[in-house]
Amino acid sequence: MSFSTSWRLAAAALASVVVLAGCGSSEDLGGTVVKDGLGCTTEVELGTDAPEVAKVAKVPKKVVKKDLEGKDMPKGTKGCAADAENYLTLALVGATAKDGKVFTDTYADKRPVTAKLGTGQLLPGLESGLEGLKVGGRRQITIPADQAYGKEGNPAQEIGADQPLVFAVDLVAVTSTALYCNEATNIPAGKEGAGKPTEVKMPVAAPTKLKKTDLTDGKGTAAEKGNYVTVQYLGISCSSGQQFDSSWDEGEPFPVTLGEGTIPGFATGIEGMKVGGRRQIDIPAALAYGAAGQGAIAPNDPLTFIIEVTALEEKPPATTTLPVETTLPGGGGSTTTAPGGEGSTTTGP
Repeated sequence: MSFSTSWRLAAAALASVVVLAGCGSSEDLGGTVVKDGLGCTTEVELGTDAPEVAKVAKVPKKVVKKDLEGKDMPKGTKGCAADAENYLTLALVGATAKDGKVFTDTYADKRPVTAKLGTGQLLPGLESGLEGLKVGGRRQITIPADQAYGKEGNPAQEIGADQPLVFAVDLVAVTSTALYCNEATNIPAGKEGAGKPTEVKMPVAAPTKLKKTDLTDGKGTAAEKGNYVTVQYLGISCSSGQQFDSSWDEGEPFPVTLGEGTIPGFATGIEGMKVGGRRQIDIPAALAYGAAGQGAIAPNDPLTFIIEVTALEEKPPATTTLPVETTLPGGGGSTTTAPGGEGSTTTGP
């Protein structure tokens, strides 16, 4: 089995916690169980006790699952089980099966992994190994090479060709909204000389309130509601860590009237910026596309934008096309690059 380079890099970047879904009781978890429109959701406290990964004496020909007993995570925990509807939060350690050499440790990175089953974010063998695991449970999953990185291996993680892998995984949560953000990876290059950011420092915990972080101070009048602002922007999905849109890729800045025609968090996040300023805004799902999602943006997915203001006017420019009807949540809004893939559009957030 072979996998695309973009998929392999995206999968390699996943950190330590994934959210899963199912039904059950939280009495033995010290967490909470909520039954909503998406079924059963459960969350337990994210621990710091990393599981040990043992070398495997015999190379497996198929995925092998072995339930373990971890700290505050007894066998047979009755939390929600993994499904494809909700976000999974996983804390894990991964190693090469033959020699036990660790290549990923989300406990050390202090960033759990967020993923959804069936989206291609996880290695095929890891995804199938999670089946039946419940929140609060710990499992060792041994994966044959053809369900991992196959003949190509993964040089970035020093995984050679045809290497079987072994993971020790704690299932921390199954939730309808992402609890943690994955690191930003595989940001495509923008137009040459356009100044597009190549790195974005994603928050660890998914934002529940709008956060503004100025990266470069601008000059002149501060933008306020009702102003006509022209910006360059880069948008990153919290749940995937992948770019979903960027005006820098098109080489054209994006005109917006603050308070009209964009997701609420985008416009509010620009307020106070000055021409030449660059800012990161971390937007909770409720101020982004909410439960509806949008294109490559999953339902209840928080977003991170890097925004640069290139022009600001108190009155409408002489000629402009402001995206009003096409950019509202649930409408024909924007996606430029789907997670791990390619796409196009220019209507803005």
